[in-house]
Amino acid sequence: MPEVLTLTSTIVVPDRTTYRVVRLVLDWNAQVVQVNTRGSDNVDLFHEYLGSEAVALMTVLNTANLSTASLHKRVLQKLVTDGKLPAGTVSGTPE
Repeated sequence: MPEVLTLTSTIVVPDRTTYRVVRLVLDWNAQVVQVNTRGSDNVDLFHEYLGSEAVALMTVLNTANLSTASLHKRVLQKLVTDGKLPAGTVSGTPE
């Protein structure tokens, strides 16, 4: 067994209760969608769609009626639907 440091006091990570979109890349030529989300604890997560799945997602986003649901809301809902983020409800005012 390799050597390990056993801590005297456990490091407690803050609770993460929300996520928001901080970066969205739609690359039609490379057929890539990249999304960076940031949790309420300031931890960033990276999500990626590739190939035909990315093209299909970009097509949906490109033709979406954003007056009924914002781009960020749609992206967050898609990440939840695909299991890339835990279940939750999108709320707030689009910026």
